[in-house]
Amino acid sequence: MSGATILAPCVNNSNYLTTIYGTQIYIGFIHLKSLEQKIGNHIEQERNKNGPYKSLDNFLRRTPGIGLEQLRILIRLGSFRFTGKTKQQLLWESMLFFNKTRSRPTSVEELFDTEHKSFPLPVLKRNNLEDAFDELELLGFPLCNPFDLLLTQNYGDTTACELPSKKGKAVRIVGYVVTTKDAFTMKNHDHMCFGTFYDAKGEVFDTVHFPDSALKFPFRGRGFYQLHGKVTEDFGVYAIDVARMEKLPMVSKRADHAFAEVVTPSHTQVREIPV
Repeated sequence: MSGATILAPCVNNSNYLTTIYGTQIYIGFIHLKSLEQKIGNHIEQERNKNGPYKSLDNFLRRTPGIGLEQLRILIRLGSFRFTGKTKQQLLWESMLFFNKTRSRPTSVEELFDTEHKSFPLPVLKRNNLEDAFDELELLGFPLCNPFDLLLTQNYGDTTACELPSKKGKAVRIVGYVVTTKDAFTMKNHDHMCFGTFYDAKGEVFDTVHFPDSALKFPFRGRGFYQLHGKVTEDFGVYAIDVARMEKLPMVSKRADHAFAEVVTPSHTQVREIPV
């Protein structure tokens, strides 16, 4: 949303760890859920040794031992976009390749760099949001603006930058969860929590959820929440004392499912707050 451009993994640009080229950040293969470490390391090592990959077929013949499921992960995240082919076309080609090479040895690379014959494929359509859904499923977060996945475009009556001018006033704002932290009051050991969100403009703001609010309106996983509360200020730091919040639906049940994971308490020490 601001600063550098974060790009999906690419077999010709990404390494096992995340790599920065100027203002471009290529996600490393280490972040791909279910991708085997040996595959991620081999991609980088083989490319450094023998040069960039020329095509999907070239990649497959230089990556002995990769299976269809591992390849599907890379394709769904756009790791072969340099070919100019759609994900559907690449998935189709990969299935044709493995159907023809069921007896292909898994530990021997081909001696000659020859391309297999290409076959005409049907025209396959794809929704632009499907890329974001694939990223949510395989990375745990989308690389687009997350607010593009929100069903509503009503982001409330304020922004994070406007909070200082609304001290003591009731506000309503839509935020995307960055992190949460549990705490307990010293007097009765009641549960409360803190939240950090960013708004539709990419600006970060903090929230405080005292026991009554935390009990009635608990966090229900990652995603978007509409927050109602009063702006407070403590030593120059502004936050929203949340009185009510609701989790907002996404544009697709597939996205809702991806955000259904429960947010676990922070690994940092839980504090006791004098209340």
